[in-house]
Amino acid sequence: MRILVTGYGVDTADSPLRAQVVDPLRFLGHEVVAVAPTEVAVRWGLRRYSPEMLVVIPSAGVPDRDKIRALTTEAETVALCLHTGPSLIGASTDLSELADDIREYDLIAVPDRHTFEEFASLGTFRLSLMEPAVHPPTVLDAVPSDRAGFMIVGDADPEHIDVVMGLDHLDDLVVMGRGWSELPLDVSAFDPLPLPDRATLYAGAAFVVELPPSLAHQSAVVRSPYELGLSPVAYEAAVVGTPAVVQERPAVAEAFCPGTEVVTYESVRDLSQLLPVLLTDDTELVRIGEAAWSRVTADHTWSGRWRSLLEPWVIEPEIGRDEDVSYVGQSNVLTRAS
Repeated sequence: MRILVTGYGVDTADSPLRAQVVDPLRFLGHEVVAVAPTEVAVRWGLRRYSPEMLVVIPSAGVPDRDKIRALTTEAETVALCLHTGPSLIGASTDLSELADDIREYDLIAVPDRHTFEEFASLGTFRLSLMEPAVHPPTVLDAVPSDRAGFMIVGDADPEHIDVVMGLDHLDDLVVMGRGWSELPLDVSAFDPLPLPDRATLYAGAAFVVELPPSLAHQSAVVRSPYELGLSPVAYEAAVVGTPAVVQERPAVAEAFCPGTEVVTYESVRDLSQLLPVLLTDDTELVRIGEAAWSRVTADHTWSGRWRSLLEPWVIEPEIGRDEDVSYVGQSNVLTRAS
């Protein structure tokens, strides 16, 4: 299938557009062209390549849904609006006008089950669930190292700062997120890094802690942490065999088996007691990390998500369970129209 893609990140190596859409679709054998999120570029791409589908990641500057409708109707192309969940790099898409998207787009994908169920009454023929996942080849460049300490991922909200301040006496503590590098803490602090770089940090940690979404994100999507799905952290860490520690909520049990494939906590206030205890059981951490790797590579890859979504339109050759499948031919170049 020939697919045109547009949205935030067309010029960014680590973005939802590349990691969630372009690379996984190319891995599945589709012809994918990414163009700048402007009306001129989208029109050019539709006329030049005559794609069967246009995938739009809605963000500031992307043509309005009514303009996308007019362009794809003229080109006789299916329009898919792909909404993303919590993102470490780049803003999440706006779900507040989802009802309008459902009216204008041919297909709409949402990132969490709560949103899917909320809008399912409008019709699930065009509405699909595309929960967070990972594209394993993107972490192949991660540099493995001896595991020491642990890593905390999340923005420096006031409650999160209190948690880290209570743990900064521990050795080899790494934090990553917006705002940490500006604080006088005795820890290694990083702003959000591209996936290969943060995967290297995951590979050097005994486990990774996912903090709840920032207050700014909760306000933007009008969802509490209890209603939101998992961020990419747990999936990405699992690919390098690192277990994740996440806040308990319904989405967790839908993706992983708590206690076997992931560790959960009820409140961030519990972390000061839980995390030092986890550090004392290397054997259990290795077991959970291996189980998480098996679950993610089997059930939570972007190529698998796209295969399921496109199944009604694409007939793929069958691959036997005993056949080896390797990640080859990954392209690092996006075709861009300005």
